Amino acid sequence: MSAAEKAPPAPILRTPLESLWLSAARRAVGGLLIGLVVALVFVVLDHRKANSVSQVYMQARIIFLQYHAEKSAWPMDCDLAAPGGQFGGFNLEPMTTSVAKCQVPGKWVFQAKSPTGGPAVVFTPAEPGRAYERSFGVADGWVDDGQADKGDLLVREDVALFRLSAE
Repeated sequence: MSAAEKAPPAPILRTPLESLWLSAARRAVGGLLIGLVVALVFVVLDHRKANSVSQVYMQARIIFLQYHAEKSAWPMDCDLAAPGGQFGGFNLEPMTTSVAKCQVPGKWVFQAKSPTGGPAVVFTPAEPGRAYERSFGVADGWVDDGQADKGDLLVREDVALFRLSAE
């Protein structure tokens, strides 16, 4: 037998059932949809965390401004999870519940004299970084001016301060 007779038959080339541009467009749309789903997951998670953060700020603001209006003074420094006996007669359950449900791990405190000069609700994250800053940046847009370095809510890489004023 000769070499030509021993060679395997050439495979049959088949033409694609769809055009090249249609195949490329289908893959591009699929990739775009996958990218959008991934981005949407991050946005939804950040907004859920920001919602829990804004709830703490709103509840704490109500309690501390009410305290200031009734007593004509700011309360002593305290932990928001366990504020202590100085708040006799105040309903602290909404604030302590919102602190417990906050999805960003860290420590919430009230400081009568904060680094900004006046009273503030101060959050110190357990894990500083981009995820914490994204969540607080979204919350800043909801409770303040949307600028992390200006306004009443100041978001820094290691602490977030929400200034209170009794005007």
